[in-house]
Amino acid sequence: MLNSTKFLREVSEELGYRIDDTGHKVGWVDGPNSRGTLDIVWTCEFLLFTCLWASLHPNVPAPEDSERAKWLRKLKLTGLAALFPEVFIGIAFVNWWDARHDARLMREHGFAKWDRKMCAFVRMGGVWLQAESGPELGSTKSGFSLPCPKVTPFICVEADVLRTMFQTGVLDPGCLTREMIDDKSKGDWFIKVVACWQAVYFGLQCIGRWAYGLPLTTLELATVGYAIYALIIYLMWWSKPVDISMPVVFTVSRQSLDHVRYLHGPKVENCPSWRKILDPKLPDVNEIRRVPENYSVTGGMRPELCIYPVLLSSTLFAGVHFAAWNFEFPTGTEQNLWRICCIIMATASPLSTALYSIRGRVAEIRQFDIPLMVVFFLCFLMNVVARLYLTVEVFVHLRAVPVGCYESLDWMAVLPHI
Repeated sequence: MLNSTKFLREVSEELGYRIDDTGHKVGWVDGPNSRGTLDIVWTCEFLLFTCLWASLHPNVPAPEDSERAKWLRKLKLTGLAALFPEVFIGIAFVNWWDARHDARLMREHGFAKWDRKMCAFVRMGGVWLQAESGPELGSTKSGFSLPCPKVTPFICVEADVLRTMFQTGVLDPGCLTREMIDDKSKGDWFIKVVACWQAVYFGLQCIGRWAYGLPLTTLELATVGYAIYALIIYLMWWSKPVDISMPVVFTVSRQSLDHVRYLHGPKVENCPSWRKILDPKLPDVNEIRRVPENYSVTGGMRPELCIYPVLLSSTLFAGVHFAAWNFEFPTGTEQNLWRICCIIMATASPLSTALYSIRGRVAEIRQFDIPLMVVFFLCFLMNVVARLYLTVEVFVHLRAVPVGCYESLDWMAVLPHI
């Protein structure tokens, strides 16, 4: 109470009148035109974590996964997205491309109600097929029932498989609807709009500071880059369901299931890290329990598709850090190291991405596998070291920044934000 009274007296004196007692009433009072170090750190870290966390749309987990396992998996993905955001740009782009392609094929065959959201649900492992005479159901860690893992249902990752089943009468075309998917999805358009607006608001704040000649901290600059990434990932995953807990299981004849499993079963080469990500003890890829984020039925990360968004996004990420080329750093050594790391990011990341793509597409250069892998590893290692240094430096830089970094923009407070 005493602090509030003291604050009101100081404000009133600055405005030209004096408060002689605590019962005096005042009108609109603007907030202080300044911010502290903790304000900057808290705003940037809160925005960074929430944007990356909210932008990630993991695939359907295995039914036996506990809530702790699901949470830790998404936390791991968030950490990887913070270190290598361009990789998730490539994954999101491939997911968007595949869902768009599936939706177009379904419409061409007369299934007009199948949109990108329904196709994305199938691609993320949301549809399982099991034989009619399956084993008895058993309980899982999540409290759900599912067939015994000895006869694991087939995870359908192609909308074209369902289309064939619809046309042959194996499944009813109305067995899967958008309403069923919306009921399982934990996200809605309002939450997505709020998360996107937070990223846009922070970007407008940084642009406003630049327009008024107020300096930015390196932490704010790095957060702008992550906010842009989160916004792009969110837009490409806009139609992908969020946090689906359990798949939809359809029962078909044993003959139909065996036929589909033989023709459309998952291939190990479509996901190099399939067994490592899931369960290295699985004896057969047909007993897969969930679809990894980097899996595509047409070939893993799809180098011919993801190379372009990955290259563009990695260049953009380096370009954002290049904007601090002439920032005031506590020491000249830190400024030189920042510049060196920016150059490494601008060259090593595109080079390693190009090597990965070339190695996967050109069979004639397999004789140079070892030299290519050595160069790829060195580029990758240098990129990791550079990014780790920049991550540490954005916080160390706060120990000595221009005083203008702590001035705030009054008009930004008028815009709604969290």
